[in-house]
Amino acid sequence: MKRIVTALGNEVLNIELRKYTKYEVLNEDIFYQDGLLDFLDNNEADVVVVSGLLQGDFNIIEFANEIKERNFKARIIFIVDNISKENLNILTSKGIFDILYDSEIEIEDVLDAIDREEPINIKAQIEREANEIKNKIAENYAQFNDATNEEQITTIISAVQKQEIIGIFGTPGSGKSTIASNFTKCFSKKTKANILLIDFDTLNGNLEELLGVPKVPTNIELMIDEDKKCGLNYAADLSFKNRLDTNVLDEIVIKCEDYDFISGNTSLHYCQNVLNEEFYDYLLKCAKEKYDFIILDLSSNIFLDSTKWALKECTNVLFVTENTSICLKKSLELMDIVFNVWNVYKPKFKLMLNRVNNNDIDSDLFANVLKMKLSGAIKERQAENFESYDKVLELLDYVPKKGIIKRITQNVKVLSNVFAITK
Repeated sequence: MKRIVTALGNEVLNIELRKYTKYEVLNEDIFYQDGLLDFLDNNEADVVVVSGLLQGDFNIIEFANEIKERNFKARIIFIVDNISKENLNILTSKGIFDILYDSEIEIEDVLDAIDREEPINIKAQIEREANEIKNKIAENYAQFNDATNEEQITTIISAVQKQEIIGIFGTPGSGKSTIASNFTKCFSKKTKANILLIDFDTLNGNLEELLGVPKVPTNIELMIDEDKKCGLNYAADLSFKNRLDTNVLDEIVIKCEDYDFISGNTSLHYCQNVLNEEFYDYLLKCAKEKYDFIILDLSSNIFLDSTKWALKECTNVLFVTENTSICLKKSLELMDIVFNVWNVYKPKFKLMLNRVNNNDIDSDLFANVLKMKLSGAIKERQAENFESYDKVLELLDYVPKKGIIKRITQNVKVLSNVFAITK
């Protein structure tokens, strides 16, 4: 049973919570800041629901610090009229993820925030622990006289897998989505790493049709128009309510055989008015906490801000096109915008030729004209030939690896044992 205290200057939520036997409401609603702090000095609470406008001398950041000092483990849910981006980032950095806007939430949103598990940042936490251990080892390095031990430690530290964001981009009608689908399927069977595929065509996303999966996530229910239901829009809606984190992401993804998938938007309204770079940044941040490889199926539409944003964020881009003279011309025009106008880093682009016809331009010549490294060529009517994708994986050095979180966890344990031996 979760122990809850409310400090909203309004008894409505407090009265509502008392209707549920799964909650223990510890006190009447508190109307001022000092009253809440005095209560927390003498009582332990699992959840503190508090208004950002509660009467008192502290601003919202100072008040959050005071609450944390008295009850560090409590989940804090702030309900605010508005909040600056700077203050939002500060609260998030302090582990306060539940910041709800009073004009937009219902009591059900607060209940949902109370019930869900504490948001976690496993990867960041483990990396901090690993760095602490490495620093201790460095401080006590004189104790490591055995060359074998030194080599072992170096190997352990360097083994952590680099995280990759892979964009699938190219000329219109070149089969990008087919490549993205098959590339992900092939890749997921070659590695134990955690893979997330996102349909990042923010206007005409339809990748779920190729994957043979539903467009609407089955694990979440939100009030949203039927034509706007997809993983990307659900994530945007939750981000707008400051409710999106790694745990919630688990509810939005569609579980495929060896990888996870977020379906794409087909609503012009959402494309123009809801999806934006701030949301993309936050979605990527949440995804990075769990996934080793994030694959983005991108639109060729250069007027979508999502395309420009993604190309800048990707660590590698597979540029998909056909080896025809028309596609060569389109590729050169597209590359001129990407490299010379958007200033995207060119070396991370690798050429992926699709529906290769031996009667058209030679593949190596095509790559030379584009001044791009050829990563693979899928022959016409052989899109399902996974051997071609194996070669791409080898070229990109995406060898089978364990998931990054498991890998780091193991490294921390081994480093801890090594350090313990030296004490």
